[in-house]
Amino acid sequence: MVSVLKGETVNIENFGPRLRELRKKAGMSQRELAPLVGINFTYLSKIEGGDMPPPSEKVIEKLALVLHADRDELINLAGKIPSDLTQILKNRRTLEFLRSSDAHKYIQEWERKKK
Repeated sequence: MVSVLKGETVNIENFGPRLRELRKKAGMSQRELAPLVGINFTYLSKIEGGDMPPPSEKVIEKLALVLHADRDELINLAGKIPSDLTQILKNRRTLEFLRSSDAHKYIQEWERKKK
């Protein structure tokens, strides 16, 4: 499955392998990690294997905390929009600004300065 976030195409099939990589880097088994984030180890196994879609944002945040991983990276790999951004996007003026050409110019300038 493919999602588009931050102007990039995100393949959520990358979530499971990345999660497995982070778990192994932390030296944990699925049976050790699962209860720490409030899920069953078989569910975790299915997520890592790509048999289940990425979990909820709440579970992803717990995974990031326990695995000392970047929360935003995992949420992005899951093809989700963080709830804090969802709240910001509910503001009509914010949406109008983001859709405006002024915002696009500002973002392009910011990206150019990053390089």
